[in-house]
Amino acid sequence: MTKIEDFLTIKSSTGPYEIKEKGSRFISYIIPVSDKEKAENTITEFRKKYFDSTHVCFGYRVGDGEEKHLRYSDDGEPSGTAGLPIINEIKSRDLFNVLLLVIRYYGGTKLGTGGLARAYRDSAKLSIENAPFQKTIIRKSQTIMIPFSFMNDLMKIVEKFSITLTDKKYNYDGVSVELQIPISNYDAVKNALINQSKGSIQF
Repeated sequence: MTKIEDFLTIKSSTGPYEIKEKGSRFISYIIPVSDKEKAENTITEFRKKYFDSTHVCFGYRVGDGEEKHLRYSDDGEPSGTAGLPIINEIKSRDLFNVLLLVIRYYGGTKLGTGGLARAYRDSAKLSIENAPFQKTIIRKSQTIMIPFSFMNDLMKIVEKFSITLTDKKYNYDGVSVELQIPISNYDAVKNALINQSKGSIQF
């Protein structure tokens, strides 16, 4: 099985975008969400914000390159006409950690199941096409204890392997450093640290 090293998501929220179909208004947003709880809380917020709407439909896909949580809802629309077209647009772009909402205000004319599905699909597509895409590198957290004298060598390794240094604590016998290492580089980084420090690093 191929190790997942990165995935596609969005940098920031976009919306509202609106399309009209036979008097009905379809208002869409796409929002980055880091986990299922964030997605569900955001849905609750939008239901309150658009309390006077006819339907608040959505789809979300959460996981760092792996589908850990996927949920979609028609919110009272005929089955398969709203949530499914929304989630299918997310999956067609292979996006993760995103929530896409489409809010409908009924305009008095029924669109039929085909018309509804097209309207929700087009609304989802409009949000996605305007979203700022971002490739996210999957990283593994590693805390190490290094001698004071190794700090300069560590910074060279950090730069070479695109490591993020997230925490640094000094104590009497050295420095405790927290690293976020791209998983594609993890083994090479560990070997470099061990070899260049002559085994003086504690993991």
